[in-house]
Amino acid sequence: MISLWGQRLYRQFSLMLANQPKLSYYLQPLLRWNNAELHPDYYSARIVDSGWETEQILSVWLEPEPSWTGFTPGQHLLVTLLHQGRYISRSFSISSSSGLFAQQKQIRISCRIQPQGQFTKALAADIAKLTHLSISAATGDFVLAPQTDGAPQQSIVMVAAGSGITPLWSMLNSLRCWTSPVVLFYCVKNAAQAAFLTELRLLAAKQPLFELQLIETASTGRLNLVQQLKENTKVSLTNALYYLCGPAAMSRQYKDDLIQQGVPSDAVHAELFGLELAATQGAVKQALLIEQGKVTTIEAAAGVPLLQAAEQQGLSPRFGCRIGVCYQCVCQKKSGQVLNLRTGQISGDGPEQIQLCISAAHSDLQIEL
Repeated sequence: MISLWGQRLYRQFSLMLANQPKLSYYLQPLLRWNNAELHPDYYSARIVDSGWETEQILSVWLEPEPSWTGFTPGQHLLVTLLHQGRYISRSFSISSSSGLFAQQKQIRISCRIQPQGQFTKALAADIAKLTHLSISAATGDFVLAPQTDGAPQQSIVMVAAGSGITPLWSMLNSLRCWTSPVVLFYCVKNAAQAAFLTELRLLAAKQPLFELQLIETASTGRLNLVQQLKENTKVSLTNALYYLCGPAAMSRQYKDDLIQQGVPSDAVHAELFGLELAATQGAVKQALLIEQGKVTTIEAAAGVPLLQAAEQQGLSPRFGCRIGVCYQCVCQKKSGQVLNLRTGQISGDGPEQIQLCISAAHSDLQIEL
């Protein structure tokens, strides 16, 4: 005789067989029964340890399941947890070295806990009782470019602002063969907010090719990158590779400054944290949002992400990273034009997929969520 639990599981399987797009979804009831924290789209990662780097930055050490294929220093991944009955996600750069994963099969993510951030607040509140997180494959091309054998070795200049240090520290901590000077400008309000500062200072003490410049903006003001480079005798301003990680406005400004000095644009690599929103000028547009046959009209101001506009008017579209990385908010635009807030490009007027978190209305829109 089939148990009551077996009957319920069989019924759930039967209901799903006709409409689930992935085989892993058929097993979701069993996975949720065994471990509700797991998400069928991602890899399971056991939480090994956690600790605070600063008052605001929490590090979590993870041991991904054996099928997770690893990462290149500088890459990021999407982290998902179950919170109040639903999955929420956020994109984080990996902050550990490739050696840690090779030797111990572990990685570390370091998260700045934002007062307004749903995911980071939930992670910090629940970390003591969580046993696993779900993670995506590592992705992203913000990695150290290999230098060609026989070619003159280029200096490397890194600029980190706040939690932008995470992918850069992964790169630095993974370097095993130092062949050219590396300068890191680490911009924080004060030293107490600088994650990995002790490790960075130890690296600078033992590695003559590495130079650490801590910029405490509360006392010295904003970094003038070009001026600092002109004063640095170890670095050729126009013959270096640049890696910028921080707020979008900062990274774009430094890139523009470097290009004006003759630095080739392909020598400047940037990882943007957040969006540099366009000026909210122009007429407010109407967006018709269609969800399961229900049509909702929202007012969409120029330069405001459609995700934010929908939330301000009481809707709850699906989202993840909110910076255009994870693609969880992708939906189908049926008509109208949108402005991509990351690239500045304006879409066509016809049907196409868009990301709500980085798209702003350029005309009246019709969108299927």
